[in-house]
Amino acid sequence: MKIAVMQFPGTNCEHETLVAVNAVGMKGEIFRWNRPAAELSGFDGFIVPGGFSYQDRVRAGAIASKEPVMDALREEAERGKPIIGICNGFQILVETGLLPGTGKIDMALAQNVMVSGGRVMRRGYYCDWVNLRHDALPKRCSGSFMIDKKAILQIPIAHGEGNLVTTTPGLVDRLKDEDQVVFRYCDPAGQVVNEFPVNVNGSTESIAGICNPEGNVLGMMPHPERAFFAWQLPAYDPRKARPDDPGPGRMVFESMKRFIEVRA
Repeated sequence: MKIAVMQFPGTNCEHETLVAVNAVGMKGEIFRWNRPAAELSGFDGFIVPGGFSYQDRVRAGAIASKEPVMDALREEAERGKPIIGICNGFQILVETGLLPGTGKIDMALAQNVMVSGGRVMRRGYYCDWVNLRHDALPKRCSGSFMIDKKAILQIPIAHGEGNLVTTTPGLVDRLKDEDQVVFRYCDPAGQVVNEFPVNVNGSTESIAGICNPEGNVLGMMPHPERAFFAWQLPAYDPRKARPDDPGPGRMVFESMKRFIEVRA
């Protein structure tokens, strides 16, 4: 299984993502934005990793979304191949229109706004460990194919624009009805609390990740590659004492691998 890990100017998580891809038995390769886009057809799946492509000028992901390689990725998505966008990768997929997959750009990942008790506590960049609840059915989405519904994953975030918003009437309800809401921010018990610090960025209904209608394209703000190994976990997590154990983020990459196997 050949996986292209996309790299744009300003991407900074490509190497950690490559380690994760290879560690689950897939064969990853960093694919630079200025390579011939037609070469992407030789890959079985794609990951658009985190970072600050083009310094997030204009808005996060906007410039990278205009590169020719993204037109090629759209064609590969139409063929049913899996694509996972992580953090800045999620922003790029939204700006490209690949997510939520309605055929147009009708969502945005806006500046973080942390609200508690009706007051804005802070805005902008925020980095912390968060809890994610998997709200999709198993096998619904390429990046959560092997994750049970309502499973809770502890994964870090690091972004300034993760506030998922839309002005399209009824769109969020449609995403819920069609099981496209994959991850939500939650507390350790799995309860969704739509205010800071549980909802870390003000995202609509605490949404942390969505997929397209077909389920092969996933975008998520948290970084699973930064929780791939147990030794990456925070000091208070007892799993850190077992550094050879897998971390919770590994399931995202294992899911992608299994999705490709089943699709083949």
